Amino acid sequence: MDQANRLADAGRFADAIAIVEKERSILPRVLELQVLLGFLHARQNERAKARRILSDALATFPGHALSLAALAQLMYLDGDYALAAETYAQALTAQPNDVSTRRNFAACLLELGDRSKGEALLRAVAASAPSQAGQAIKVLASTSHGRFFLRPSAAAQFLRG
Repeated sequence: MDQANRLADAGRFADAIAIVEKERSILPRVLELQVLLGFLHARQNERAKARRILSDALATFPGHALSLAALAQLMYLDGDYALAAETYAQALTAQPNDVSTRRNFAACLLELGDRSKGEALLRAVAASAPSQAGQAIKVLASTSHGRFFLRPSAAAQFLRG
């Protein structure tokens, strides 16, 4: 998987996909390989193929937080915010303390216009994992119903409540 990630980072997606496919032929029931393969196809903008792979991962590992979060991320990237939010909520039921899933769920809520819940969730993320404050600010600034701060101190103060 490390070699596939390095190849993908270098833009060599076809080579990375070939490596993951070979690994999957040896270890077909490894969830991480299915998720990685789905994300590699998504990075190549092969969304339908990525969604099919991630949906298969969810069917193979029903209710598993990683497969739910991966599929929700693809739904979010496709602009299907309502379905992504529902899927992130399911992932949080399976793994409630996953900071990145909570942050991504907050992004969905902001995109859906539910600022109070989205902002409260981002504040909780920043409070529970201070290293994620920068990512929380990024979510606030990049979503269509988020917030933009001219001063980093104002953003930090907002997250502290």
